[in-house]
Amino acid sequence: MSKADATDIVATGLAVLAIFAQVLLALLLVLALLALVWPGARAVLRDVRDALAGKELWLAWAVAAFATLGSLFFSEISDFVPCRLCWFQRIAMYPLFVILLVAALRRSTREAFQYAIVFPIVGAGVSIYHLYIEANPDKESAGCRLSAPGGCAVKWIDEFGYITIPALALTAYAAIIALLVLGWSRRGDQA
Repeated sequence: MSKADATDIVATGLAVLAIFAQVLLALLLVLALLALVWPGARAVLRDVRDALAGKELWLAWAVAAFATLGSLFFSEISDFVPCRLCWFQRIAMYPLFVILLVAALRRSTREAFQYAIVFPIVGAGVSIYHLYIEANPDKESAGCRLSAPGGCAVKWIDEFGYITIPALALTAYAAIIALLVLGWSRRGDQA
């Protein structure tokens, strides 16, 4: 199998996982909004939270693991040169791999939320800005243009018309945030 074939398989696989996560996140968001006004939705949201009880950290760690390994695959196997914004997204994701693993092993959902939540929030912000730069290359800073071949506006992958590397990262950050919030919301419980 060629490097290009392997890259296509990994990019498509990660994109499919991202779409699956995006659908689940959208459903969770709709459910959370409905829960503000409809008691039935609150009960369903509680059921979702209870079904995930004790699994949130492991799921969040799995998301961070896929994101970290995908990032390393693209740079080390596919030879994609990470741009400046990609590095900032990596800086926000890589510690989550360790923090969430330790938290899951210790079953410390509240501590995980307290120590980890800032990373996916910052990473999501960088991902959103990176998506903006991809859509508006003329807004790219000189630092971005010089940081990698083609700068931060290069779309190394473009699956299904919208899944680029920053879209994968944003999806991962959003999923981690949702899982941490679900775990934290179980007041008085320990995962």
